Amino acid sequence: MSTQVVQIGEVGVDSGQLMLCDPSYIGSQWSERDWEDMDVNLNEPSQESQFDGEFSYVGCCVSRQVEGMAGQLNYRLGHAGAGVVTNTGLGDGCYPVYAEIEDMGTWGRRVVKIWVDFMGEEDEDDA
Repeated sequence: MSTQVVQIGEVGVDSGQLMLCDPSYIGSQWSERDWEDMDVNLNEPSQESQFDGEFSYVGCCVSRQVEGMAGQLNYRLGHAGAGVVTNTGLGDGCYPVYAEIEDMGTWGRRVVKIWVDFMGEEDEDDA
């Protein structure tokens, strides 16, 4: 089975973070809380925040502050799976997105992996 890596596009970042989710959940699961009504200091990392894991903008900001710089976003009922969020390498910018495509025989060509390069290709001499 053959494998191919291709750049599938770019993603712009203006909040220093990136979220991965099924687009259909944005309409049905996303919390539209007013930012001003929230009592959250985003400069103070907190694993116990009431917004940790919430599928909302502030939930993204809080969830990614835990060790590892990424976090799980939950459905409205509280279980995992709505999405994930991560810090980006150097903050805001436009980052390339790649896919690994594999020929799966009778299933045809399928995307088996995607990734975002937040830091650019590393020179082997720098490794």
